[in-house]
Amino acid sequence: MSGRIAILGVAVAVSGCGANAPALHQVEPGILAVETARGAMLEVLDWGGSGPPLVFLAGGGHTAHEFDEFAPRLADRFRVIGITRRGVGASRGSRALTARDHVTDIARVLDALELDSVVLIGHSRGGLEAAQFAQAYPDRCEGIVHLDSAYLGGGDELVEILRSTPPPQPAPPTRADSASASAMRAWVEKTQGFLLPESEIVAVNRTAETGRILGRKPGDTSPRFDWFGKLPPPRWEAIDCPALGLYAVTAPLEMWLPHYTARHDSLSQDERQRVGWYVEAFSAWTAERREEFGRFPHNEVVEFPATGHYFFLEQPEQERALDAIRQFVARLQKEV
Repeated sequence: MSGRIAILGVAVAVSGCGANAPALHQVEPGILAVETARGAMLEVLDWGGSGPPLVFLAGGGHTAHEFDEFAPRLADRFRVIGITRRGVGASRGSRALTARDHVTDIARVLDALELDSVVLIGHSRGGLEAAQFAQAYPDRCEGIVHLDSAYLGGGDELVEILRSTPPPQPAPPTRADSASASAMRAWVEKTQGFLLPESEIVAVNRTAETGRILGRKPGDTSPRFDWFGKLPPPRWEAIDCPALGLYAVTAPLEMWLPHYTARHDSLSQDERQRVGWYVEAFSAWTAERREEFGRFPHNEVVEFPATGHYFFLEQPEQERALDAIRQFVARLQKEV
């Protein structure tokens, strides 16, 4: 495993990766910009550190700021960066995108940072992009950590579950909840059970001069991934990169859908019954996907019982997730 990063100045192109290496700009301390294609400028978060490089890829609709309170805790042992995909947050991209565009963007960022091969850590959709990258660039992938993301196949089944027994949604935030990023963070914790960084809330939302949250910024134009039937999944059998799958186990109901407890008394008996059916069906679907992922000899499954999709932003699950990542990368280094 190897990786090198240049000392950065404003609008300085990194040398050593050939004439086609992307230009890299320092936007502000800890935030870089890489032009990966014409009209495409990606935000890259630099959390510092030294050692084996770790590259974080955010979940759908999120920016790399999703990891602002998680990834830096690994900088004591590793070189840690995060990539915001094209068309989301501060990453620009004007045209409709394909899965290949996102994979190429990752490679271009690594070129700019002079990172030869890395461990990719992806949440949700970010894990799928990590797998697509490993398929396209096998020599550049040392390992993948899936944060509740490696759900192989079963897309039609999931679509039917979401269609027939849609999960209840939390009540929308009140005016008080949207008064500031800190107030919105408290609302997310109350309704969904995890602490979303305030920097992520600001990155994905429009804000007033007062700091009030005005609503989501326009979404990206990327295609949705395999479980919605829009794109074929990675060819998992063609991926030799060792992978660690960290999975949320979606029961009990109160942990998977924290807002349900608050709304329970206002739901009808039929609505409560549908919620139970949803959790039962979804839990079975995820269990099958975990088992399928674990059948590959180079994959490892670690379950996080009674947690949600953002378990790495919950306590004490965050500590356990950090330890699992450290141990996984340590094993990779021993195998080199």
